[in-house]
Amino acid sequence: MNRTSTFFRWIAAALLLAQLAACGSLFPKGTRVDWSELTLSAASNANQNSPVAVDVVMVLDEAMLARVTELTAAKWFGARADLQKTFPQSLSYLSWELVPGQTIRVPASAIGSPRVAAVLVFANYTTPGANRVRVEDLKGAVIARFDIQSFDVSTTR
Repeated sequence: MNRTSTFFRWIAAALLLAQLAACGSLFPKGTRVDWSELTLSAASNANQNSPVAVDVVMVLDEAMLARVTELTAAKWFGARADLQKTFPQSLSYLSWELVPGQTIRVPASAIGSPRVAAVLVFANYTTPGANRVRVEDLKGAVIARFDIQSFDVSTTR
C-alpha cells in the first residue's frame, strides 16, 4: 500500500466519522433520564374536583424544545397528536388521567431512559394558565403533586 492510498483511507475514515457525529449516532446528544420511579398524586380537590389529564413529555432535540416550551397545557393537548405524527423523532410522551385523591406509581421500566433535551409535564386543568412544568432533575424519584388549580414536580435521590 502506498502513501497516497493510505492518505485517502484516512480521509475517508475522517469523513465517515464526521457524518456519524453529525447525525448523532456516534455521540448521542442530550441527558439520559434516570428516574427510579415517577409518582403522580392528585389531591382530594385536584383540578377543582375534576379528573386531570397529565402528559410527561420527553423532548429529544433543542428545536422541538423551543416549540414545546411556548405551548400552554391547553395548546399542548390540542396539538400533541399532530406533533407526534409530524416529528416522531423529536418527542415522545406518556399520558395518564387522575381523579381527585388518586396516586399512580410508574416504574422506571415504563419510562425508559432516553436521552433528552428536556422533560416537561403538562396538566390539563380546568383553570387557565401555562399548567406546564419543566423537570430539572433527571435522576432519582420524581413526584408530581396536583392540587386544586396548580401542580408542582420535585425529585428525591
